[in-house]
Amino acid sequence: MNCKYRTILLAACAMPQVALAQEQAPQDTGADATREIVVTAQRRSERLQDVPATISALDSKALVAAGVNDISNIAPRVPGFYAGGFGSARPQLYIRGIGTRQFDPGSESSVGVFVDESYLGRTGGVLGALKDIERVEVLKGPQGTLYGRNTIAGAINVITKGPTDDFQAEAEAGVGNYDTYNVFGAVSGPIAGDVVKGRLAAWRTKQQGYVTNLTTGNHPQGVNNWGGRLRLAIEPSSNLKIDLIGEIARDTGRSFQGESIGSTTNPYGILLGRAGLVPQLSDDPYKQYYTTDPVYDRKIDAFTGKVDLATDLGDFVSVTSYRKMKYTDDRDFDNTSLDVIRQISNEDSEQFSQELRFVSANDGALSLGGFVDWIVGVYFYKDKSYHEDFFDYGADSIAGEGAVDQTFGHYDTKSIAGFGQATFNLTDELKFTAGARYTEDRKKAALGGRTNDAFPLVRANFDQVNPTKKFTSFDPKFVLAYQPTRDLNLYASFSKGFKSGGYQYTPLTAVQAAEVFDPEKITAYEIGVKSTWLDGALQANAAVFRYDYSNLQVSRVVQLPDGSTPSLITNAGKSRIKGAELDVTMEPIRDVKVAVAYAYTDAKYLDYSTGTLDFSGTRMVRAPKHSVNVSSDYTIHTGGDSALTLHGDVAMLSDFFHEPGQGELAYGTTIPFTAEDGYVLSNARITFRTGDWRISAWVQNAFDVTYRRTVLALPGQVISIYGQPRTYGLTLGWSM
Repeated sequence: MNCKYRTILLAACAMPQVALAQEQAPQDTGADATREIVVTAQRRSERLQDVPATISALDSKALVAAGVNDISNIAPRVPGFYAGGFGSARPQLYIRGIGTRQFDPGSESSVGVFVDESYLGRTGGVLGALKDIERVEVLKGPQGTLYGRNTIAGAINVITKGPTDDFQAEAEAGVGNYDTYNVFGAVSGPIAGDVVKGRLAAWRTKQQGYVTNLTTGNHPQGVNNWGGRLRLAIEPSSNLKIDLIGEIARDTGRSFQGESIGSTTNPYGILLGRAGLVPQLSDDPYKQYYTTDPVYDRKIDAFTGKVDLATDLGDFVSVTSYRKMKYTDDRDFDNTSLDVIRQISNEDSEQFSQELRFVSANDGALSLGGFVDWIVGVYFYKDKSYHEDFFDYGADSIAGEGAVDQTFGHYDTKSIAGFGQATFNLTDELKFTAGARYTEDRKKAALGGRTNDAFPLVRANFDQVNPTKKFTSFDPKFVLAYQPTRDLNLYASFSKGFKSGGYQYTPLTAVQAAEVFDPEKITAYEIGVKSTWLDGALQANAAVFRYDYSNLQVSRVVQLPDGSTPSLITNAGKSRIKGAELDVTMEPIRDVKVAVAYAYTDAKYLDYSTGTLDFSGTRMVRAPKHSVNVSSDYTIHTGGDSALTLHGDVAMLSDFFHEPGQGELAYGTTIPFTAEDGYVLSNARITFRTGDWRISAWVQNAFDVTYRRTVLALPGQVISIYGQPRTYGLTLGWSM
């Protein structure tokens, strides 16, 4: 670790040391709050420390204290979890080196995102405002048995706040630099006695973009969203519960833009640009020249209905979900002052899912006197999507002004699955869990291309109707857990995972449109320990793991012999991932909490050849070997019903790579520009609470570190998308 990392990490660690030096009178440390975190990762309510798996959980207080406002903000606080991307509609989520940068309906996510047990099937809809949230759980490793398809890397389980038994209300308003403001409000309580309760939340956030278009003076990379959620809890009888959840979300404004680098042989290189032209340049990565301003517009409507019928034998649970999304993303594709190419992406999707499960009662007759706890269920998922991209060429392109290429696709996915899992309580201390899931996906796609020119992308109009393709998988899971005391849990697990195959994004010919990539498969081994010490004042969890990973789906923009440059997904033969993780939380004295987490990830392609390039033996993308998070909270009681809380957190990532080839020139003239140096992000927040009111002063990326969220590597050109610079502001909150 270099000097820069040591200095900043030592500064973070020093914060709690100052607090430790201040002797306090003996008092409850608040350890119970840490020890008794309850999660529903296994579709039951369980103590986090009792679950034999690696899970990071942030409750509502932790989310507010850290200023988390979407899933990408969680990643730096969970070592081994990386989140980048090209804006809200194109996220890139990776856990332990496994993920994808694809966002179109032809491919699937590697990290499953669930909100109130509803699977968010379209990648373009997983990033949104995290408002009115009860808890977020990050489950590491394949979760195929209970969560299903496309959780080969892990799952993110978001639980929103539900209605309360008595009337409650809360509100929040904030301002910050970049002309930022946000407002939020929620009310909750009984509507018809104990039978019907409701909760209504609404929010609005706006932030000027942190990138400046020097051509127009406008600001890409901004935030402009609003939304609302209504929850109803209906209990017509003591054994029947019905939860109805409706949500709308709207995002508009200026989408992402970045900095064009070119290649090692031509710093002015622009894909499909006319030779000899030099764009107007800027040395500031946040101030660039673009021909046009980007435009973004996304609409999401969602509904989830959950019915829970309790019987003496167990709970019958039904979860029904409907979700509709539509977005437009219009941007200057070449990211320069030259008028080369503009891309307009449109997507319209509609998904429906239905899960039925039966969860045994702990003391029910089918639990055999408490010997076995089990769950069985069936699942159905349907998604129908349309995605299109227009490539409009300008006067500085090799195609000439007025040339237009279009690629499009109609996609239809249906998935059915049956699953079951049982935990056998062999003794009071020893438990054995066995589970399995069988999944059958059926997909079909009709892809096409249109052009008014014979050059340069789509050479001729084409239509390709792909027949229905079936992908199946059987994913077992076995866990042996030994818990001699409430405060010590040792476990070993074996599991398999599956990520469905699919179709290409923006194929340029019928032959490319007919190429179907195969499913990914993973075999995972993990050994872990969860422990609590000093009457809850110290909690230490650790795990080591190994993944044998086959048919890894890798997306690259390639240049073919005919000169075309499609974005193609190919299957890498084999990969191996090994790692270890440590998570320590300490509450040494009253009102002081320190958390330190570390992840080591060794991820390599064992067998990956594209025909012209052999990446075997190189490191996998977006998998830093080392990631560290240090956070601390110190509360100073200022008399009466008031207190001052100091919060700080630091996240460090070591170097990693955005594209295969680990930054070596031998793999192409753009590859050296796809290596990312390690960086450190630091955040701080000071909150004063008195009675029902609180006011917070906060800063994100306190040291104004310049880093890249992702890159787009094109033949002869690399486009860097930078992360948010320093932001700061004030937030006023109220609750009753």
